[in-house]
Amino acid sequence: MKAFLDVLVAFLTGQFKYSAELQAFWMAIQGAVAVRKGPNKNKDMAWFHSFLLSVLSGYGGAAFTNIWMGKPTSMMSNDLNFGSCILAYIIVNFMPFGFQVCTTIPVVLVTTVFAQLFRSLGVIKFTTVAFEAFKENPSAYYPIPVFGPIMFGTILGNMSGFFLKGFHEYLKYGMPWPFQNGKFQDTWL
Repeated sequence: MKAFLDVLVAFLTGQFKYSAELQAFWMAIQGAVAVRKGPNKNKDMAWFHSFLLSVLSGYGGAAFTNIWMGKPTSMMSNDLNFGSCILAYIIVNFMPFGFQVCTTIPVVLVTTVFAQLFRSLGVIKFTTVAFEAFKENPSAYYPIPVFGPIMFGTILGNMSGFFLKGFHEYLKYGMPWPFQNGKFQDTWL
């Protein structure tokens, strides 16, 4: 039982071999599939348009987190994310049966597991970045910043939805599940 729990904790904290690579690849697959199923379902978008939308659908928050804090983003300094986006885009849009395979239940399950791990760990990183940036200047009402880091992590965790659907379309039915997920996770961080 202890061995199982050790493996589970290692997985949930992203502390296993090839963790970053698997998260990056499957997050990119999820972004490429979302664009192919949605705005590019008829394959009538220019390739660069659909590629950039795929990148921002998969990595919306990661693309902006450090920019909002006045620092370079890992999207530009780390080849893993863009490399994964290129590979995923090719698989989903140009490989024979790539899109069909990526939308099967087993592949969707694997995609969802690793993409959610990417999001969960990313929201933790976003919130930590904001807390570190704001901790020297908390409000007069509480000794540490509370709402700023929570909102920073939650909003960045939802940038993909904003890019894919647009601000009004994404929020028109209330608070989407990914927003609730980020808010709940950040609040208990």
